[in-house]
Parts: sequence; C-alpha cells; structure tokens
Amino acid sequence: RVKPHSRRAAMYLRRTASDQGSCLDDLASATGSANMSAGEVVRALLPECPQAVYMRLRREGILTTADLAGLDRGDLKELGFTMVERSRLLQWARDWLGSDDRSMAPWQSVSSTALGEQDLGMMAMATMAPEISMEQDEAHRRLDDLEQQADFWCTLVRNQRPPAASPATQNAHVQFARLRSNSFNEEVEDVRETVLENLFDLTSERVLHLYKRMQSRTKDGIITKDALRHGLSRCGVPDLSDEALEKVIEATSRARRVQGQKAPSSKGVQLIEFEAMLSRLKIAQLLTGACPLPLDPETLGGRRSLLGSAHVSGQLVVVDYHTQHASPHLVDSKHRHEFFFGHRKRPRTPTEPPLVRWVHMPGLDLNLLLSLTVKYSLHPLGVEDVIDQCPTKIDRYGNHYFAALEQLMLASPGDGSEPVRVHGRHVAVFCSGPPLFDTILTISEPDHDEKEDWPGGTMRDAQCVGDAWVDRLRERLDAAHSRLRERRADFLMYQILDLSSDELVKVTKAYTTRLSKLEAQPHITASGLVAEWLRE
Repeated sequence: RVKPHSRRAAMYLRRTASDQGSCLDDLASATGSANMSAGEVVRALLPECPQAVYMRLRREGILTTADLAGLDRGDLKELGFTMVERSRLLQWARDWLGSDDRSMAPWQSVSSTALGEQDLGMMAMATMAPEISMEQDEAHRRLDDLEQQADFWCTLVRNQRPPAASPATQNAHVQFARLRSNSFNEEVEDVRETVLENLFDLTSERVLHLYKRMQSRTKDGIITKDALRHGLSRCGVPDLSDEALEKVIEATSRARRVQGQKAPSSKGVQLIEFEAMLSRLKIAQLLTGACPLPLDPETLGGRRSLLGSAHVSGQLVVVDYHTQHASPHLVDSKHRHEFFFGHRKRPRTPTEPPLVRWVHMPGLDLNLLLSLTVKYSLHPLGVEDVIDQCPTKIDRYGNHYFAALEQLMLASPGDGSEPVRVHGRHVAVFCSGPPLFDTILTISEPDHDEKEDWPGGTMRDAQCVGDAWVDRLRERLDAAHSRLRERRADFLMYQILDLSSDELVKVTKAYTTRLSKLEAQPHITASGLVAEWLRE
C-alpha cells in the first residue's frame, strides 16, 4: 500500500505535466473516454474485476484515464490484474493513445536523457497525467495534516477501555502468554495467524475486508458509529467512548468537506478515512504502551538470552533522498511520534522529484518493528520471517518486495596471518512496489545460528559487530554525483544484495589465503600431525 506521501508524489507528477496541456487536449478530443475516471474505465472494460484492485488504484494515485493509460504490463500485474485483464487494458491503452506502433509504450517517445534515470512508471505518469483539481489536492492535504496530529490520536487511546472481547482478540491475547513462556528454539504455533494477522495486519486487502464487514452491519451501507466501533475492535483498538468516536468521525469528515459547505460532501466514514483512523490509532497504541506486545520485548521469545541485547539500539536511521541530495536523520525515543505520525516532506517546487525514503533498524526492536508494520502496511508473512530469521529468500507479499539475507562478514585479517573468524548477521529488506518504488525498510541483527555454525562465533562480541554495508550505502548516497540517488528504492535493494555478495567473496578469499599458509607450515612430525594445525 502507498501511504499519503505517495499520494503527494502522484500530485507532483500531475503538476509537472501541466506544461504539456496542448498534447493532452489533442488526446482528449480524440476519444470520449478522456473525462472518465480510471475506475470507470476498468469497470467498463472489466466488469468482474475485484474491489481490491479499485482500492489499489486509488492508493497509488491512479485516478484518471491518462493515469491508467500510462501503466505498463508490470505495473498492471502489481495492481492485481490477471493476464487476460492486462492484455485487454494494454490493448485499450494503445487504441486510446492512437499509436501506430503497437509495440511502443506511451512514454517511449519521451527523451530519457532529458528526464534522467527516472522510473519508467513515473515517466509515464508525468507525461500523461492531467493536473489534479484544487479540491482534491486540498482534501488530501487536510487528511495528511490530521494524520500527523500525534497528540490527538494518542489522547484518544489513553485511559480507554480494553477492546471488546471477541474470539479473534481473545485467541491473540492467549497467544501473548504462550509466546512469553516459550524459548526461541521452541516452536511457536500460529504467531502470524493469531497475533500478526489479527492485530497488526493493515494491508489493503484486510482493510477493505473490514470495511465491507462494517457496511454489512448497516442497512444503507453508510458506516455508523457502532459499525465503526466494531471494525476498530476487530484489530484490537481500544473501545472508544461515544464522545471519542464522534471526535474522530468529525475530524476525518472535515478533511473532505468542500470549501464553503457546512456539511461534508458525502455521509458516513469513507474507506480512505477508515484506513487513516485504524493506522493512527494502532500506532498510538504501540507508542503509548497501550497495546500488549505479542512477545516479551526483553527476551523476544528467548532470543535475547541467546544473542544479548547490546545490539538493540531502539533507534531508526532514516535517509530521505532524491537526485539532488540525501538528508539523513536519527529517530530516537524523543522523535518517534514525529516520525510515525508524520509524512516525508513535500516537494518544494513542481519540478522537484518526490523523495525516496530508506529506514534502517539496527537490531530488532519489537515495538519499532510492529510500528513500522502498521505505518507501512507490511504483510504479516514478511514480519513473521523477520521475527523467525528465515533463511535467505526473495519473495513478494502483496505490493511489497521482501528479501532475507543470511549475511557473512569477515571479522579477522584477510592476509592469512591468523585463523579466519566470521560474523553472521540476518538482514531483512522490505521494498515498496510499483509504480513509485519510494520506500525501503531494512532490519539487521546478529544471526542466532552463528555461534554453532561458524568458527569464532562463540567469541563474538555483539557490541563490536556492525553493518559495514550500511555505512557504504550512506557514503554512496552522500556522494556529490551519486548514481544511486538517481534511481528508486528497488535499485537500493539491489545494492544491498550486491554488497552482501561482496562480503562472501572476502570470506572465500580469506579462507583460501589461510589454507595456503597452513599448507606451507611444517605440520608433520614423527608423532603425527601437529594438534593445533589439525584442529584448525
């Protein structure tokens, strides 16, 4: 799911295309569908398309016909269209654009040199998207401003009643006690299904499912106060009083109120408003301590007793960057509310590209991990893989790409002068999907299997183990003419994989050099092989 900062990115892309109005006028006059929204086009072409696809279109800022025509086959696949549906939409786009060369994508006539190393999906949107209406722009800004009011949301969850009892939440709270009593090496059953999915799953599919459940509890489909309370309680949100619920509904409906009108343009709670309410209330729960954690944060199911807690800093390193510069900053306990409730900075000028954000967590802090899960709608499967330190893999969960790396780093000189020592770390990477690729999250911590698997693991001092690849990436982002800043978040993910491979090469060379020196040493005596030589 793309959060509100990506809605602003879509606005930027439309504003930058305003100078190409004459070209858009020609396209509009060539077809009668120019005034249709993207959802109306999809509904006309694909009447059986599921509702989850329409929700993704709205979240990605694909609102107009031109937005839809600018997508390529990969973008349509990520949005959830089937192969047949993708072919039908691409055929429609070619006809709508009136291109003679049916193999050429709509943006291929634009000079890539003039645009720089931009993502193709962004070039398509920037070339074809019309200017957004002032009313929509202002409504999005008001909703963004409301989401950033940390005191408002935290006040709501303080001193509220626990969530109403339900089979889902009761089962989850039973799991809390079970998980706290288990060691890390013991199997924890259904942590994803009973804890992560019930309480912290804010993916677009789950939010849409909850919204439909709330609509089914009303006669006319308009979300009432009682239906909203039921939907929030399904995710373990405290049972808000009637007064508190009225404050939330009034605040969110005010964001879509048309200027000059005393009442909002539509009744009830809209889907995008429910999503904002749910995410902000869950973050407020986690940051104020009102939400019980699924694992003991001190032991993390016994993992802390195995790894030690020295590597857990409780901080986040955040780097916002675009083609011109990179802006790093540290998120500590004093700045958590500002980060989790806030959004990245808007482009200062219409020509300034939207920011890409890299968030790095050194050491697994459970409270921060769950807060990131809610803020960026991470998939429960990926979060479970982080907690369990899954083997090396690359996968796609929803609209996020996920990679897990069992990283090896050389912890001794590579010249063969002493025995080789290796440190192992587990790195997890979440990367937002197309068309923007604007966010990447990384979590790094010591590998819990290192002591048993690698020489020197038992002598490891967790305080001395760092992430050299993090420093190298930051140096590349800070360089005067950084090629890394010209690319999107997916390219940063590729760089992490590349640096991890480089570390493996160093380990291999170190062992090769050391073995050569051992072979050159006198190691055969009258009584047999030298004991130390043989042990190594």
